This record gives sequence, C-alpha cells and structure tokens, in this order.
Amino acid sequence: MAKINEIKLICFDLDGTLVDSVPDLRLGLNAMLDEYQLQHCQDQEIKTWVGNGLPKLVERALIHVGKNDYDQAYFEQALATFEKQYQHYLNSASGLYDGVAETLQALKNKGYKTALITNKAQQFLPQLLSFFNIADSFDLVLGGDTLSRNKPDPMQVDFACEHFVVSKAETIMVGDSRNDILAGQNANVRTIALTYGYNYGEPVSTLNPDFIINQFNELLDLL
Repeated sequence: MAKINEIKLICFDLDGTLVDSVPDLRLGLNAMLDEYQLQHCQDQEIKTWVGNGLPKLVERALIHVGKNDYDQAYFEQALATFEKQYQHYLNSASGLYDGVAETLQALKNKGYKTALITNKAQQFLPQLLSFFNIADSFDLVLGGDTLSRNKPDPMQVDFACEHFVVSKAETIMVGDSRNDILAGQNANVRTIALTYGYNYGEPVSTLNPDFIINQFNELLDLL
C-alpha cells in the first residue's frame, strides 16, 4: 500500500467511522416513536439515514413510519423527545469499530494533529468520547452545531486547518460517507473512505475518494 506523505493533520468523522452508533440511535428513536404510538425503525433502515445530524434523522424516521402530516411544532417536540431519549440511551449498545482506539493512539504517538469533525450535536460528544476512552485522542472536536455550517460544507475542515496552521496539502479527511468525502473534496484536501460504515447504503467507491480502506487500522499502513 502506497504511503501518503507530508500529512500533519488528520480529520476524522465519528458515526460509521469510529463508532457504530446505530444501536443507540435506534433505542432513542424507537423510544420517541413509542411516545407518539408510531411503529419502530430497524438498524438497517437507520443506517441509511445517518450523517446529516439529528434533526434530519428524526425527519427521515417520521416519514418512514408514515407520519407525513406533522407541523413545525410537532417536529420540534418530537426532536426534543428524541434528544432526551438518545441522551438516556447514549453508550448503551453502540461500540467502537475494531482497532479504532489502538490506531488513534498510534497516530497520536507518531505526532499527527487530530480533529474530530462530525455532524452529531456538540452536546453529546464529551460523554460519548469519554465513555469510549478516546477523548484524549483529539486535539480539536467540532460538532455539527459548533460552527454555522457542517459537512458537506468545507467550513469545519477549513477551521481545523486554520486552527493548526497547516496547509490543505498537509491535511486529510477520513470518513465513511458522502458528507465526509464531499467535505474533504470541497475543502481541497485528500480523502480516505472506509467501506464498513453507513453512506446511505451506497458504495463509497462512487464518491471518488483518494484512498479506500476496509479496516480502520489500515490507516497505519497509509500514514
């Protein structure tokens, strides 16, 4: 496997890249749906909805179960209910993908700067990262609502480059889905796509990333 040279900053997605988060999302969504006496959603369905933040996830769930006639007040109440339930179930059934913790530590030991760039709301990140003992793996954490725009907009990647004073040529974006790869491409940085994540049920190869790997620890062969 060819090495990627001159990289100083690695930007990581979270859901579907580091953490298989769908099980906790399912628990939170279904608890919310129970309160409205709506049918449940399953993991395979939820995997195709992840990546655009929690409001979009709730919207897709409501449409999926046939609740198409809601107004803004209903949606906001449903979203608040889901956020409460998701907080309750956070770290109940989700888990790190194989090799994530060890690989993150190895990359830190090699001297790379690391940024977590996710569309998940900032409020959930400290507890989640602490639970999985990877909070210290990141020099910068940007949630979906930390800045005014999120992936696939390049703002988060641009912010990380400016924060660490590194060039785009020295930066790489690692993720499993369309939003991650597009964010990297829109920011003019190289991209690494992982095949095991969510990506709305579509192959990551269609995104034309610079590199494709099947396991997280293959990063150590590239970098």
